Amino acid sequence: MSTAAPSAVAGADYPGRAMRVRPPGGDHRGMRKILRRIGVPAAVCAVVAGGVAAVPGAADAGVRDDCVAVPGAECGTLRVPLVRSRPELGRTTVAYAVIRHRDTSRPAKGTFTVNPGGPGDSALAYAPMYAQAFAGLLRDHDLLLVEPRGVGRSDSLDCGFGGMPATRDGFVRAIGACGTALGARADGYTSAETADDIDAVRARLGVDRLDLLGESYGTYLMTVYAQRHSKRVRSIVLSSAYPIGFDMWARPNARAARRTIGLLCERSGGACDGRAVLRDIDRLSDRLAERPVPYTTPDGARRVVDDTALAAIVYSGGTEGSAETIGNLPYAVGAALRGDNAPLVEAAREAEPMSGSSARRAPGAEEERFNTAHAAAVMCNDYPTLWDRAAPVGTRLRQYAAGRAALPDEEFWPFGKTAWTSAIEDRGNTCVRWPGRTPATRPVRGRLPDVPVLVVSGDLDPNTPTEEGRLAARQFRRASVLEVPNTGHVAEGEPTGCVAGIESAFLRDLEVGDTACLAKIPPVEVRTAA
Repeated sequence: MSTAAPSAVAGADYPGRAMRVRPPGGDHRGMRKILRRIGVPAAVCAVVAGGVAAVPGAADAGVRDDCVAVPGAECGTLRVPLVRSRPELGRTTVAYAVIRHRDTSRPAKGTFTVNPGGPGDSALAYAPMYAQAFAGLLRDHDLLLVEPRGVGRSDSLDCGFGGMPATRDGFVRAIGACGTALGARADGYTSAETADDIDAVRARLGVDRLDLLGESYGTYLMTVYAQRHSKRVRSIVLSSAYPIGFDMWARPNARAARRTIGLLCERSGGACDGRAVLRDIDRLSDRLAERPVPYTTPDGARRVVDDTALAAIVYSGGTEGSAETIGNLPYAVGAALRGDNAPLVEAAREAEPMSGSSARRAPGAEEERFNTAHAAAVMCNDYPTLWDRAAPVGTRLRQYAAGRAALPDEEFWPFGKTAWTSAIEDRGNTCVRWPGRTPATRPVRGRLPDVPVLVVSGDLDPNTPTEEGRLAARQFRRASVLEVPNTGHVAEGEPTGCVAGIESAFLRDLEVGDTACLAKIPPVEVRTAA
């Protein structure tokens, strides 16, 4: 069986991801990256009517060939119901792009579609990156990118979110206000409706079956698509996957954070001892809970590093930070215990964590926004809750507090359970103030297809750890799990191009081929001294 050579994937030229762990979907089950991002880059042109490139079946769509920064891309739009079961709510626009296979001497062998996660990230914005990363597969496969409804060119939503709050309570209140601002429109933004949009575009283009590739939240979305449209799926790759029913208390993530630090030190050549670093984090967490360290962000926001912020820094190091960020953790923690808070503050400035204590934003400070409404609506509509949706907010808050109080502290060591569960923004009570008391959206229907599935997990990822990847794999009959060494969230970001090559070969040949290139992914350099 053949496999696409790593050289076929532009690893070192993978824009924005070559030497970074940071994925396109950012903190794919969290809001922070979405809120920090500017929207679709200027290179992504507007999809307008009267274009010149023909897209099969797009008779009612505005079409042209320059809507993404990929030469020859064919783009269009499709009008679909906002809520398919409630036509009275009107319609919305879904934008898409098709990047055709390069070998024009013969028809495409298939069509693969990618979702970068979020929720809230733009698929069209990453068209150049995907075209480059999967260049080998594009020799004989077409690439379909469907912009999620409410994102970018698909009638982008705005709920008036004014920037990332400094505290957990401020964040929760802002999400509730976002839901109130959206009103009835919020019901149109679910994984199920987005999955049905993908299938509507597939049908419009006359594609019989799709090969699915989801990254982080995209693994959730593609699983929903596979259940709702099982006959239209040929194969699936789930990168940084988690199951439909995941642990909202983030206990697997705490276990993964401990494992990440252990692996870093184990591979550091004696630069650090994992157990000792964890004990240092425990000591520093206790100290910061009592005496938070104040600092100012580059945009003038006044914040503090407390125990919640420390947990967020450790969590985000493998989620959306660079390899340097992860490797600096032992040094930053040790320096802070010795009285030098500068490395810890620098890590906080990169991670931009929320604190559990009060902080005041400087007058006139502004933050970037990117599809907050879409992200909030999808999570608050779809994800399980730790409180009764039918209850008023006061009761929900009490239920959440009681549930957290009953958790064993040791499950979250070296962090306090309050600090850890508050550090991960998309878990627990994020949606506790979201309006409405209806049950969670049921995103799935029918059985999952019996098709080849590859689940890919980075072994340094505390966001969607291998433990959750294995649970996601168990949802399918024929799933293989590939753990990528020395890599954090969304393993396609590793610097060699190996992972994207393995995934390309799987989508082409429907089996896991040669994985020897994984051994060439370099370990993260661990910093323990100035």
